[in-house]
Amino acid sequence: MVCFYSLARRLLPCAAVVVCLLTAGCNYHGRIKRGIYKTPAFDHKIEARVMVVADKYIQQTFTFKDHNLTPINSYTIRVDDGAAVAAADALGTLFSEVEVNLYKYRQNYDYIAELDYKVEEDNDSFYRPVTEEGLLFFRKYIVPRFHTYVTLTLRDPHTRQPVIQLYNDKLTALSFNNTAVGIYWFNRVTFSLLFPVIAPAYTSAAGGSIRKTLEKDLRTCLRKIMKELEENRILFTPGQSVGYPRNDGRYRALLEKTLYIETPSGHGTGFFISPDGYFITNAHVVEDYRDVRYYLYEDLPLEPRRAEPPFRYARVVKVNHARDLALLKAEGKFPYFKLDSDRSHYQTGNTVLVMGNPTTEQFSVTEGIISGLKNDNGVDVIQTDAAISGGNSGGPLVLRETGEVIGVNTAVINPKLAENIGFAISAFEVKRTLGIDQPIDEEKLRREEVLALPVQRRCAEDVYPDAKIM
Repeated sequence: MVCFYSLARRLLPCAAVVVCLLTAGCNYHGRIKRGIYKTPAFDHKIEARVMVVADKYIQQTFTFKDHNLTPINSYTIRVDDGAAVAAADALGTLFSEVEVNLYKYRQNYDYIAELDYKVEEDNDSFYRPVTEEGLLFFRKYIVPRFHTYVTLTLRDPHTRQPVIQLYNDKLTALSFNNTAVGIYWFNRVTFSLLFPVIAPAYTSAAGGSIRKTLEKDLRTCLRKIMKELEENRILFTPGQSVGYPRNDGRYRALLEKTLYIETPSGHGTGFFISPDGYFITNAHVVEDYRDVRYYLYEDLPLEPRRAEPPFRYARVVKVNHARDLALLKAEGKFPYFKLDSDRSHYQTGNTVLVMGNPTTEQFSVTEGIISGLKNDNGVDVIQTDAAISGGNSGGPLVLRETGEVIGVNTAVINPKLAENIGFAISAFEVKRTLGIDQPIDEEKLRREEVLALPVQRRCAEDVYPDAKIM
């Protein structure tokens, strides 16, 4: 027993050293360097002052796990400062004066440039047959690949209208430098017995390879973007219109009653049904969040997930997942729709409007007719040929003749199977399912909330660090 304790006391310091080497030596922290973009300037620069936004739209870090030598190798590389300076250097080849500055100083410049830069792992893997001791088995090899996405947007600092937005991406397999490759094979030859000693050197060499790969891909994307930007230099000629203004005419009053709803996992549409902020959307839009971020028509042009504060948040009051309906409450005074729950008004052939935010578009209108009416598992559903796309979910189906809502846009048949077949839950079903009428009985809703079983929901504040319920 005494010998055992004596041996343990001798081995503990060695074990501590090994742990320290593994912990400290297998983590790399670096940053993209400044001055990585070195390209000759274009002929005849544009006389304009441009500011690259330094505190928005730039991913702060890139984290990567290296499974080749050991899965505990971790690499963290900051990209904010280096990427902003690279964008400024690139723009400096076309514009006479370019600076990196804070967003609050944008009014002092002719244009503001916003860099949205993101890197994701897109690893490739393959299996290779290996024979050991007469046994054949397959060993999995992972080829690290990085997918770089770069979007450069130039805006008018006074109106926030985009002048031009350019995008480029690049997929690259990680290429380790000679030092990292040599250490890797040395580790294989020594059967990892010396790994605690060589780990710091390998991590440093591999981290340098990762950083240089990121720099090379960012530089390549910026070069392609700048070539396209130079070909569009006419947009920056004095007197040229920077954007086509919205002219929503008679539909503006309807659009002002709709909302753009945003959650951390996606977006949808909603519409007000009371002047004090109650609005309807689909249950699949709000999912299991207890509050959601929303934007109004007056916020145009808006930048989802990247807009300026103050942000608006609405509370989820009631959800029925089986019938895909949700009732929410926002604070303030709003124009609102009247729900037409008279099913005799739902007539095939009547002209209807779909209001909403399809895919990447915001506050749009499409027109069609009521194609049919049906009962789907006890739910009144209106079929329409008006265009409904992802993002329109939860928006109003408006009867054009009256301007009243007769349904909540919910689903569409896969275009690969059939075209122009969309569905909306009828306003009759909305009132019946959610137990509401107009005007909203708030006392009744409060009683129902008290009597309802508590449901654990995620809060947007847990996901959005800048969340402030308004």
